[in-house]
Amino acid sequence: MAASPYKAQDEISGRVVLVTGANRGIGLELCKLFLEKGNEVRAGCRVESDELAALARASNGRLTVSHVDVGDERSIAEFAAGLKAAGVEHVDVVLNNAGVVGSDGYSKWDLQSTTQEEMIYVFKVNTCGPVLMVKYLNQLGLIGTSGADGSETLVGNVTSKVGSIDDNGSGQGYAYRASKSALNNCNRSMQIDLAPQGVHFALLHPGWVRTGMTEGRGLIDARESASGLIRVLEGAFGDCEHHWFDYKGDAIPW
Repeated sequence: MAASPYKAQDEISGRVVLVTGANRGIGLELCKLFLEKGNEVRAGCRVESDELAALARASNGRLTVSHVDVGDERSIAEFAAGLKAAGVEHVDVVLNNAGVVGSDGYSKWDLQSTTQEEMIYVFKVNTCGPVLMVKYLNQLGLIGTSGADGSETLVGNVTSKVGSIDDNGSGQGYAYRASKSALNNCNRSMQIDLAPQGVHFALLHPGWVRTGMTEGRGLIDARESASGLIRVLEGAFGDCEHHWFDYKGDAIPW
């Protein structure tokens, strides 16, 4: 990345980009858009979809797909090691996009159906996953100025507006809300701890998107969301390291 990766219109092109949860929805659209911008994309997912496989075949080697379960620390460590073994020297942009609303969709959204097991499952994927991905990429020198050419890295953590305490006016969603609030706090800690190593962080709210995760409900499609998130990362709406933006560039209250 450039020394100041948040200058307005600093287009993300010609770089190495990592996207998790790449098999469908927002993650798949992020991969498509990054390819269109001339980037090399390293995609991670639990199960490769037919559409992602077809995209990889058509990419002339610019998109590679690897297995990763972001709810499993060993899987994350193996994924990062696999990147290193494949000859990746530095990742310029990381999109921690993979996430879950619950073990069975919205079936455990209210208080009475919430369990300890459910909360831990969602927390492992939505909170631990992004943190551990950064940890292992950092350990292997794949992000930040510890890389071969001293380049910096921008990490975008896809959170959710429902993780905002100020914005919670409807209750419920205990596991999901808590996991995203925790991710927001972890994002801030990583921002502080890794700044000296040239790793920068952005929190991204994708909007209410019509995907499998939302059971087809939502206000926008995945491409509109993904396009907006990339514009946030490119600094189109201001300093994304110190503000929490949605895909439209609107600041989200904490």
